[in-house]
Amino acid sequence: MPKRKIKEEKPKRRLGKKEMLIPPIAMGGAMLIALVVVPNFLPPPRPIDVCLKATNTETFQLFPKIIMSVDGHAKLLPDDVGKQPKNNQECTRAIRTDKVGDEIHIEYIRPVRLTMDDFMKVYSYDNRTVTVVDNSTGTAQKQVLQLDKYDVKYSYFSSDKSVNPNCDGTLADADCYVYPAKLSDFPPFTKDMLARIEFTSKQ
Repeated sequence: MPKRKIKEEKPKRRLGKKEMLIPPIAMGGAMLIALVVVPNFLPPPRPIDVCLKATNTETFQLFPKIIMSVDGHAKLLPDDVGKQPKNNQECTRAIRTDKVGDEIHIEYIRPVRLTMDDFMKVYSYDNRTVTVVDNSTGTAQKQVLQLDKYDVKYSYFSSDKSVNPNCDGTLADADCYVYPAKLSDFPPFTKDMLARIEFTSKQ
């Protein structure tokens, strides 16, 4: 029988300098796309659009207060602000209420700057109405306000004399409140901020 010829393995070709540079360049390009290109063209969602996976677990939490009135009568925030479904799924947002009252709860995975403008986008999620709670009789009753029937003023307390020179430092002093010209001028909520929303019926 003829002997079978054994094929000799050819030595592996060594990569040239240019070929050795391809993987690092490719990795660098991928990182550039991930860190620079994608965030610019596909920015992350706004915090108010995010549904929290769990609540009362994040390290960043604020509890500012919002005092409300309708035609001079005190009203309260309902307990379901920021809990409207999203895409037919339950959704608790980063800015919300946990109970009937004047306190809002801001919670997120990192420090965020949320303002009254952000709160109103969540509070009036249909851009037409808000729900307030009347507790004047001792029994909490919800009332739906049509926003186009009211003039709305937003303000926040500031005892800073350089801003409000006539402020005596008390919450009841009207001179201690700042009325931003536009809702977008409202400063970010802080842990001890006191804000106000005043609804006045249009004539």
